Amino acid sequence: MRQDKIDAAFMLAGHSSIGRRQFILLMLDITFDPTAKRTMEFVGHMSAISMLLPPIVLLYAEITTTDTQALHYIVIYLALQFAAWGVDHLLPTTTSGLPGAIYKMFQWMLFLAIGGLA
Repeated sequence: MRQDKIDAAFMLAGHSSIGRRQFILLMLDITFDPTAKRTMEFVGHMSAISMLLPPIVLLYAEITTTDTQALHYIVIYLALQFAAWGVDHLLPTTTSGLPGAIYKMFQWMLFLAIGGLA
């Protein structure tokens, strides 16, 4: 099994467990605008949903005997999507000014790894 699928599945599991505990639940416990709070909760759920299918599609692309051009383009799309997410996370992380942000907000590494390996 190629590493891209393992990384994608690991990221989905981490987002749904550690991310939920270390971000979503903490955010829901603090007081700020209820609309903004629910919007952030929806964004968390949308992120999880958008990370659900890529490991399945990448696994299917590896095990299928069908060598279709469409499947090739889907894998390229997923690679570009994850690479873009990686860059999108890396830029604010490196410019945040938070001590150790590059390690504490490590999602960029997983996104770039999946994008590069796919």
